[in-house]
Amino acid sequence: MSEAKNAWIIVANRENMSRVAMYGVFGLNRCYILPKVRVGDYLVAYIKKEVSFSGIGQVTKEYYLDDTPIFDGGLFPDRIGVSLQLLPAKNSINAWKVVDELEFSKGKMGWQGSLVGGIRKIPVEDFKIIQKNLN
Repeated sequence: MSEAKNAWIIVANRENMSRVAMYGVFGLNRCYILPKVRVGDYLVAYIKKEVSFSGIGQVTKEYYLDDTPIFDGGLFPDRIGVSLQLLPAKNSINAWKVVDELEFSKGKMGWQGSLVGGIRKIPVEDFKIIQKNLN
């Protein structure tokens, strides 16, 4: 992976995250953050019901609108292109094992609340810690 300027956690259920990996697209509804994401930025896949980090990737295409049905539960027309390596649940890491090491969650009892919007900017160092634990 090339050196990114930013890193992001993207959030979905396993079914939709599988679609993200398969189609190379991450989408949300009316998301003001996606236009700030840039090609080459790092991504971490977070599966919300599993409370797990389940993959890493990079942004391949900047923000665009598309209403092609891909995802379960909605159109999610605000999109970015991605390359995502999604791991099976058995190879994912339980987020609780690393949250104390991550700057974005350090000292926060309700760190999961910061992931409610579907995407969250994190320090690149946090990405590297998660990446190391996934290998």
